[in-house]
Amino acid sequence: MDESIERLYPDLYGTPSEKVAAVTQVASLCTDIRVLEHVVQHNQLMSAFARLLEEDSNAEMSFIIGKILLAISTVADFHQVLANHRIGAILMRVIELELNRVEHRLETKSSGYCAFTTRQEHFLFICLSILHNLADNNATLRKMVKKGLIPIIGHCLQMKLGKSVMISLRLLKLSSIFEETVVEIATQGQKVISKLADLLNVTCVNIQSDVISILFNMSFLDQCLDIISKEEVHKFLVDNLRGEEELNLHAVSLVYHLSSKHENRQKFFAAGLSEYLIEAMKTEKKNEMNKALAGLLVNMTLNPLCAEYFVRNCAVDFVMSAVHDESNLDLTLQVLLKVGRNMSVWSRSLQCKIAQALEDQDLACLVGHVENPASYIDETQQRSLYWEQNFWNAHVSFLWSCTFRCDNEDVVVELVGILNNMTIDDLSAGNQWHNLMEDYNSDMMQFLKRTLDPNDYSVAPCCDDLKLELIVWLGELSQDKECSCWLVNVLEYIHRIFTQSFVRRKDDDMSIEILFFYEQLLLHEETRFQVIGGDGVIDAILLCLEEGSILGTAAAKCLILVEDCDRNHDGSLGEVGCYVREKRFALTNEDELLDS
Repeated sequence: MDESIERLYPDLYGTPSEKVAAVTQVASLCTDIRVLEHVVQHNQLMSAFARLLEEDSNAEMSFIIGKILLAISTVADFHQVLANHRIGAILMRVIELELNRVEHRLETKSSGYCAFTTRQEHFLFICLSILHNLADNNATLRKMVKKGLIPIIGHCLQMKLGKSVMISLRLLKLSSIFEETVVEIATQGQKVISKLADLLNVTCVNIQSDVISILFNMSFLDQCLDIISKEEVHKFLVDNLRGEEELNLHAVSLVYHLSSKHENRQKFFAAGLSEYLIEAMKTEKKNEMNKALAGLLVNMTLNPLCAEYFVRNCAVDFVMSAVHDESNLDLTLQVLLKVGRNMSVWSRSLQCKIAQALEDQDLACLVGHVENPASYIDETQQRSLYWEQNFWNAHVSFLWSCTFRCDNEDVVVELVGILNNMTIDDLSAGNQWHNLMEDYNSDMMQFLKRTLDPNDYSVAPCCDDLKLELIVWLGELSQDKECSCWLVNVLEYIHRIFTQSFVRRKDDDMSIEILFFYEQLLLHEETRFQVIGGDGVIDAILLCLEEGSILGTAAAKCLILVEDCDRNHDGSLGEVGCYVREKRFALTNEDELLDS
């Protein structure tokens, strides 16, 4: 060791060739861990290596020193010694110098020229491997990131040797857990992400897996998610969902993140994702569903064409069978019901679009919502063919039954959410909503009481989400006159909720839905006076009128109906009607009255 040190200082002892011979001699001994320990403990020798690596321009010697330091870096116990000699910082400067040489070479050559020489790529591989070993310590890795590691890796991804690209990716994968890394990549624009997307075409599972993991970590930042979305990665990801298990796990997670954007859902549908999801949903039915797959199923069924594909491929029947099968885990069942809810939103929207198409005598509004608009409209007779599709009619009664007997609140929220989107055309032939009410009279009343009665302390209070969904459903049902006559039995619970709690929260969704429910009851002669005579209801609606928003608009509709409907036998305005008119006038002209 002492002889080698003497030859490493040319000004005093040795020539450049002697220095190369000295480090070569040390390198030949470093295959033995005992020698490595001796080298690491030899402070003067380590200092010489650090100085020569940073200052000497001899490529051969730098390469050999790099190999020695790489061997040392493979032992975690030696990392502190390397840190004491600032090896990480020196290596980053050495890499930057090599990259500057590459940039200079590029400037003097035509486009398409490979600027990295084979020698450079091998040397950079060694340098990056050392940094990768040191990066086992998160604190060390974070310091590297702050000192400019990410731009270095971005340039190194342009190398051609597979091992050089792979070590660059592994170092970037480790770094991508830090928010500052992702922000740094986002500030570089599309350059790094485009290169990563190109690497997906490399026929190496390890490279593809690392790239997908890196893109997944980046996708947590909206700016990076937008950039990734612009790359042509959608077909590759869908094609590889059935591939290698490791690749599949990463791909599902990335696809889930990308599916949060509307345009990506459309691209994934075009790439054939729906078929895979149908298979995966059925496979995971009785298992603890992968969370990324669960989120992906829910996101993708927000896409109308994907939702139609699901409905047409018996996904509704499958979801209902999952509800019937009590062995399913609650989380899996909730996910499947969310998928069912998205399908019900699609079918409800489809009926509205069919009505619009018939009115306009033009199928254009159905384009993008269904694959074949002509299959839903008889153009000869100008009538809807929706009822003939039989999407839900075999399941509506079952949904009612499950809703009333289920004890899991989260599941009930989704069940009621599905029922909110059902229409008369989703019922079987000859059935009406009031027929179902008659069939489930007792069960429904008990369910509504324990869910809506704020003064019922015999059961635990229900969550606001369930109450909101339930009131939305009652508003839909109350459009049927026979149903509204039955629903006045639960008006006292609705009044209490409205007057005691939610009216205090301005522009609250619950208050808006209650006002819609009131509006439907006011439209029917048989039920309007139960609303008008409700204790404190009119005053609560008047309070909502003060809001110049959706809540105020909903309140105004109800109050106009009260004025129109509250009449004496001679046609004059009734007591409540006069009160409402007076209050509305005062609120409308409050500013003018104050000025006067």
